[in-house]
Amino acid sequence: MKLNLPFIIAALLASQSALAAESMRHFSAEYRLYVSGLLIGKADVHLSTSAQNYVLSAHMRPAGFGRIAGQSHVVSTTRGALQDGSFVPQRLDLSWNRDEVVKSSHMDYRDGAPLAFTSGYQQPEEFRSQNPISLEDVGPGSVDPFLGLLSSLDGKPLRAACEGTKRIFDGRRLATLTAQDAEFIPPFKHDFPQRRPAVKCSILWQPVAGYSKASLERASEFPPVQAHFGQIADTGFAAPLDMRGRSRYGRVTAYAVRYFTESVTPLMPFNMEEILKK
Repeated sequence: MKLNLPFIIAALLASQSALAAESMRHFSAEYRLYVSGLLIGKADVHLSTSAQNYVLSAHMRPAGFGRIAGQSHVVSTTRGALQDGSFVPQRLDLSWNRDEVVKSSHMDYRDGAPLAFTSGYQQPEEFRSQNPISLEDVGPGSVDPFLGLLSSLDGKPLRAACEGTKRIFDGRRLATLTAQDAEFIPPFKHDFPQRRPAVKCSILWQPVAGYSKASLERASEFPPVQAHFGQIADTGFAAPLDMRGRSRYGRVTAYAVRYFTESVTPLMPFNMEEILKK
């Protein structure tokens, strides 16, 4: 049998290229949350990404003074595809525990548009919206609140992380996040982890639909959040180095104490059952 060596070599190269394109890179980060200067929580974040797909998972837990209020854990995992530099969500999973009971919510998407939402959380009457929004009215182009913190640069300078408007939908409520007043900060002018270029801006949150009357009234009371963004290694993604704002509970700060270091071993999404066993 005569072997067609050029064909075999071409096929092998094509196969290797496809595998390289689909191979995932894995990054981890740790954030700490402060209210009025007091540590109340920590969040571990895993990001796995290739040229075509992403998985973003976080485990949030009480810490410091936050332990006084309880020992609840929250796990959020969002996954989907990347098309033309934009996120196309496919699935959002959220789970949390109260005492020994674990509850969960999930949202499925079709072509980047919310398709179905199921939640184990029943909103109290005072938190229910007078202008609810249907999944069909949301349509494509929205991201969940957690994914909304991640920016795809798509070959653009880091400044792009602090420009534009994102539509945020959590299954019940639709809002916009508008970044403005971008300013580049060189590495020697800030003290963030792993001296790196950063861009700072203000982010304005505006509710659109699905919010209670009280939430809509409070929206105008809060000034824009001030944030710094950095690029994640040599990827096309950017994430917050810190975020600072005000709430009715006081000054709120989220700060990256470890900023997206790459792992040579795969990082799996967080699992609530495994967390509670520890």
